[in-house]
Amino acid sequence: MKKIFTIIAAALMMSAQVFAVTTKDVCGQFKGFLQIGWDPYPDKVIYLLPGATENTVTFVLPDFTFGSGKLGNIVLTNLAVDATGKLSMEPTTMYLDTLELRAQIAVLESYFDDYDSTTYYSVLSPERAQVTLSIGAPTLAEDIIVTFDGAVVSGHNYALPNGGFEGNWTNGEPAGWHSFNSATGLLVDFVKGTDQFKQSTVVRPGTKGNYSALISAKMAANVPANGNCTNGQINAGSMTADAAADNYNFSDPTNDGFNTPFNGRPDSIAFWVKYQPADKNPANEVNKARMHTVITTNARYQDPEATDYSEVKVATAAINYAATSDMGWQRIAVPFNYIDIEREPAYILTTFTTNQVPAGGSSSRGKMDSLYLDDVELIYNKTLTSFSINADELLFNEHIASVEETYCDSCADYIAAAQGVSTQTFIGFDATHKCIHVYVIADDFAQSGAYQMYRIEFSDSETDDLDPIVEGIENVQMNTIDSEKVLINGQLFIRRGDMWFNAAGVRVM
Repeated sequence: MKKIFTIIAAALMMSAQVFAVTTKDVCGQFKGFLQIGWDPYPDKVIYLLPGATENTVTFVLPDFTFGSGKLGNIVLTNLAVDATGKLSMEPTTMYLDTLELRAQIAVLESYFDDYDSTTYYSVLSPERAQVTLSIGAPTLAEDIIVTFDGAVVSGHNYALPNGGFEGNWTNGEPAGWHSFNSATGLLVDFVKGTDQFKQSTVVRPGTKGNYSALISAKMAANVPANGNCTNGQINAGSMTADAAADNYNFSDPTNDGFNTPFNGRPDSIAFWVKYQPADKNPANEVNKARMHTVITTNARYQDPEATDYSEVKVATAAINYAATSDMGWQRIAVPFNYIDIEREPAYILTTFTTNQVPAGGSSSRGKMDSLYLDDVELIYNKTLTSFSINADELLFNEHIASVEETYCDSCADYIAAAQGVSTQTFIGFDATHKCIHVYVIADDFAQSGAYQMYRIEFSDSETDDLDPIVEGIENVQMNTIDSEKVLINGQLFIRRGDMWFNAAGVRVM
């Protein structure tokens, strides 16, 4: 069989140890070395998504280029994975629009390369993806094997640390978050040792965690001192509460332990709060707590700003919010505003405080404002907003749409659109089951494994206008001057030079 180009593949067999894997174990984002024939593609990223059926995965190679042709996203559905991680797939066909032909694709269990005397395999593990695929078409004279050997992407950061404030608190602070006990600045001895940031067992409804954080204001030298927590570090440098040059939270790449490396482009930040003003008056305009978060480049940033940081910021999200009428729990979601989406995210600084202004808030009979904070998370939208076939938009019911047409992967324009700043959509054609799957992922897939899948099912009520065998033959005739169609005992064969292929493009002699 002639191979046109193959998508991902392997290098180096895994150790002989036996391990039991599930499709969930081996799914994720992988980065490694891709080679197509003589052409190397280092630092290539591929995705393995849970398949549409049990014990299968879907392979995605985004933005694929072969030679001078851009083939777009290569998506292979229903690749079977056994308990040892071996990958297999029934031979299938895919229409390659750039090359204007259908090709037959198969997973190779192993392939020996005569040139470098190396055997390549198709085997997956939670840490590594190795696959060898072959794609054949009668218009290509030589087989091309593409190999991919990649490690799972685990170093990227797309979430805030310990958003539920769980685990053991050290020095009065949970992992990933800080307050006055770890502050720096001229007044550090004055602010340390306070109880303005504490672990609490008062948790929001429906949480899976056991704890929340309780942030409280206090009176200091007859001036209200806001409760404050951050995933950066507090600088306490002035008795004047609103002195932005001296009192601030900050993130600095050189300040290990007090910064949060970050690589994502989320759509919003969401959190649960139970805000309780001391005067118990939610309608009082001074009683508004504040959340502010900033995604930055690889540079220092402080909140509030005492200088111009416009060149540092990637995106911001902020809100001043009041208590509920009963001062109970509420979930708040705030969209990010992207200052420059092309900038590379490197860090994120988030601040929660008991009042929107320094030294603000209320007090009553010695009591101060407080708020319980729980389950802070970054939201990455991954919802398909529209899918059209030849400009006709489909309606989905529970992620499934039906089309009263014969399945065809090349005779229509398929356009998918999704909601989300970092969303990617991948369309997988499944001729065996006469359906199309649309996969929607966002930046956080490598860390969370979260994705959405939509299925478009076709009927068989008509004759396909574009027969794959006829189209393949026409391409042979059009692209090669020495090819001809021959009927032998009622079967159609294609001759190209001294090589013979059957109507499916498989070489027979």
